[in-house]
Amino acid sequence: MKRIALITIVCAFVAMPARGDLITDGDFSAWNFGSQNFGSGTATVTREASGGNPGARLRITTVTGGTVYGIANKADYSTALPLADTPFELQLDVLSGPGAHNQGQGIQLLVEQDSSIYAYPLGVTWYPLYWDTLTFSGTFTESSFSLWSGSGPATPDFGGGTTTLFGFAAGNSNSGTLTQYYDNFSLEINPVPVPGAILLGLLGLSVAGIKLRKFA
Repeated sequence: MKRIALITIVCAFVAMPARGDLITDGDFSAWNFGSQNFGSGTATVTREASGGNPGARLRITTVTGGTVYGIANKADYSTALPLADTPFELQLDVLSGPGAHNQGQGIQLLVEQDSSIYAYPLGVTWYPLYWDTLTFSGTFTESSFSLWSGSGPATPDFGGGTTTLFGFAAGNSNSGTLTQYYDNFSLEINPVPVPGAILLGLLGLSVAGIKLRKFA
């Protein structure tokens, strides 16, 4: 298994939504990027006005040897709703660029609280040759997040009432020089099952009811 995310870029932070909300951004025009280097590696994130799916896109290039991240903050929001044990789905449109042969970039969900950044590894993009929408799922469990930057506690606080910003990271620890493109950031908190899944569940209950009646 490839070692992932020793080189990392935080692509964005967006405002904390209420439970069940969907936050999306495919333009990136209001995002501000910076970087901080750890070790000898380098990484860059650039907004390109065209070439996305459609419109603008983010170009992320990582180089083996260290950890690098950039952050982009939108307006600051707070919530009184607890996030602990709440599921989420992060979706990104991904396209491979130069150097992404047989490799991809590791994706992490990031949260920021009180200027400290916490990361939760979710999976790998691999190398889609055409725009592909990738879904990464998880649960807001405090112990799943590790302190990435800042002087805050070892894990974030999902008990409610803490100002929280979201972001994502992309990186690769053994890529050489690798580029991938990203568009249509989407984060859904407490996702609602799709209608088809609900119908299948109801059908399963109906079948179970029929069987129970037969054996009653």
